[in-house]
Amino acid sequence: MSCCMNDDDPFPADECLFTDTFSQDSVYNLMGQELSIIQLFGANLGVAAPVWESAVQLCRYFEGHSVEWRGRRVIELGSGTGVVGIVAARLGADVTLTDLPMTLPQLEANVCANMPSSGWPSAPPTVLPLSWGEDHTKFPSDWDLVLGADIVYIPKLFPLLVDTLAHLCKQKGVVYLSSKMRKEHKTASFFKKHLPTRFNVQLVHRYDNLNINIYRASFRKAR
Repeated sequence: MSCCMNDDDPFPADECLFTDTFSQDSVYNLMGQELSIIQLFGANLGVAAPVWESAVQLCRYFEGHSVEWRGRRVIELGSGTGVVGIVAARLGADVTLTDLPMTLPQLEANVCANMPSSGWPSAPPTVLPLSWGEDHTKFPSDWDLVLGADIVYIPKLFPLLVDTLAHLCKQKGVVYLSSKMRKEHKTASFFKKHLPTRFNVQLVHRYDNLNINIYRASFRKAR
């Protein structure tokens, strides 16, 4: 760290304090896997930069339920740092990580940083841009699992997220969403009013001390 001071300045001019972007590397042990996760904090990534607790707890939930990942096709929405999807890929799933375009370099860096020493058991995770409700039809509809951690916080996007989930799950996919239940973001209304319009929704776990809920949803086909 470089630092310079001037007697006329009220604060030290530490250049690191004024950079637009800085990175932080953290180690997580999840589902028997050790991950080294790069988080690029700055104005461009915003909420996509950090590892949110909802992602960690979704991994804990899966670990407690002995989910079989090998051979399953998995897509993660709003991947951010890619923690959940990368763990699934290390355990043998065929994973696609998605987020807005500016987030993809962070995702790609984390995929590269977490390739197992013996190579990916299935295939390297695919990293693709996906804007809900806009280009979701470019993606197939035959996923086994659709995952999301702390992606429900912008009410105006709720209908677009439901449309995207419905397309991805048309054939067989099951959705798992882990969410901090923030009143100011009307998170509960998404799971009580919006998602049930197209899905059968079940609260499968709650972490009271963290105010995090995990929901399982299956697409309700029209009769």
